[in-house]
Amino acid sequence: MSGEAVSIKGTKNGLVILFDPDLDPEDIKNNLKLKMEKSNGFFKGARFSFSNSREGRSISLVDELEVICRQYGLIPSVEVSWPPDQRPGDQPPQKKKQSPVVSLRQPKSADEQAALISRTIRSGQQITSKNSLFIMGDVNPGAEVMSEGSIYIMGSCRGIVHAGCAGNILAEVFAFKFQPTALRIGTIASDQAWPDEPGPHVAGVSRGKIVFARY
Repeated sequence: MSGEAVSIKGTKNGLVILFDPDLDPEDIKNNLKLKMEKSNGFFKGARFSFSNSREGRSISLVDELEVICRQYGLIPSVEVSWPPDQRPGDQPPQKKKQSPVVSLRQPKSADEQAALISRTIRSGQQITSKNSLFIMGDVNPGAEVMSEGSIYIMGSCRGIVHAGCAGNILAEVFAFKFQPTALRIGTIASDQAWPDEPGPHVAGVSRGKIVFARY
């Protein structure tokens, strides 16, 4: 966990919250509260579960941490597992590729707002937002997503996506897989092939062009 008391990971099914059981419980609770405060509502409505790499964690501590998460609008769910795609009690999948997991980006400042959408955006649906968007699902072909801020897709980007639609070329688009019908950031439209290399990528504007970087 890189020395962190609490670490928040994102999967396609929701959030996984890991903590270091060797630390003082009060430090763990205070660190979780601090992350929730700094998120400024970023995680509200997201499904979550707890996990850590050690046995013997305190059940009462997990209960207290769950109460904190509920206070900030998070929803506990047994469908969120760690490692990804493995539910509690399941046998480890054989020769199955795990979904990518990344540390979730926090808003750059307390003034930056983000809206959470806990579903796939399907064909014919249109999402427009003044805030950055965090989508816990895919953007399917025929769907359109527009945001004046950045767009973070915890799945495949296959529809029409326009970040920074009010002209903000500092916005970015994150997705586990890029195959969009059209991709635009600010006033710049992408004119290059989508990344072939597996894993999540982030798209941003550099020197007047949209470029992709592996996350």
